[in-house]
Amino acid sequence: PLITASNMAYHPTTIKLHSDHCPHAVTLWKKGLKYDRSIFHTGIVAHAVLEKIGQLPDEEPRIIADKIVERYCTKGRAYDNVPEPPSPLKQALEGARLALEYHARHPVPNGDGITHEHPFAYNKDWEEVEYFHKSARFRTLLDVVEIKQEYDEYAQKNITIATIRDYKTSWMANREELDSFQRRCQAVVVWLKYKPDLIILEIANLRTKAIYTRELNANLESETLHEWKEDIELALNTLDKQLKPNPGIGCIRCPYAPKCKHFDDMYQSKDIIKRYIAAKEIIRNLEPQIKLATKDQPPKQMSLGVVGYATKERKKIVPDAKQILLDEYDTNTEDLFQNLDLSVRNIQKLAKLLTKNKTDRDNLIDRLTTSESYASFGVHKDKDK
Repeated sequence: PLITASNMAYHPTTIKLHSDHCPHAVTLWKKGLKYDRSIFHTGIVAHAVLEKIGQLPDEEPRIIADKIVERYCTKGRAYDNVPEPPSPLKQALEGARLALEYHARHPVPNGDGITHEHPFAYNKDWEEVEYFHKSARFRTLLDVVEIKQEYDEYAQKNITIATIRDYKTSWMANREELDSFQRRCQAVVVWLKYKPDLIILEIANLRTKAIYTRELNANLESETLHEWKEDIELALNTLDKQLKPNPGIGCIRCPYAPKCKHFDDMYQSKDIIKRYIAAKEIIRNLEPQIKLATKDQPPKQMSLGVVGYATKERKKIVPDAKQILLDEYDTNTEDLFQNLDLSVRNIQKLAKLLTKNKTDRDNLIDRLTTSESYASFGVHKDKDK
């Protein structure tokens, strides 16, 4: 059955489907169409471990992590009461490792005023309701919310400070995330509930261990917060409508592309640009599956070649290459190292400068480099015999 405004609440991620991909992705979400969520397993486990460490400060973090990995790999979890399949062990272990390493660097806070996985839900009139209440129109779960009172010397009174922490497992998560639509949604729901004087938005990159922050003076910037709330309202009203498909570049990385008729039509289009975009997305989806299937197997034999990992040879620099050059050639050679990295390509350039014929050049390159085998993934055409 089609999800409508009367029977389902939207999330910031639902709005993101529309802005990052295509309006039809939201339509497929409304229909309850399932999509592959395997790329999220590492982040899901990492978030779960950090949440439990914050909720159970007296327990050993490693024991907490092990229990979560075991549970998520055997029973899976439910998100918004929708069951999800168990996590693959590899991704679960990586998520637990990221969480424990982050906790070792930045201990997860606990205590009064700190809520992990804080639920927020509002109805069509922006009145707060229970998270799963049937009137909920907008829902979101925040990783960590810290509410505290602090004396402000300038104002000469106690002020309320709300810190909103969002854990990210992407290497790319940086300061730019502080002004994303998702972050604005987080600021608005906390502002509506707690009426803080100061809002601190925080991005915690679990891979780099970097923390990025942005402060909002809720009193001086209340107009901005009102505008953000109106933007959310406009987005929700838009999602309520019948949405026209708009396939294109947004199809890349769209979770619904493998099950979307409009994506299939784009692949069959006479427009070569549309076919190119569709082909890029098909390859992006298939390549990880083929890599996994062929990782520990010989490459699959096909007509005129193989597909998978094939062993190839490449050159690498020998440890004493620089010293050989300095000892045996003009002393000016050392000046070249000030502006030149000693790579295989640059060794080849140096050899061309330092020798007088191809035989000497090849001999020098052979002395300065050695061959190593490596696994190259792809389609490998048979070489002519």
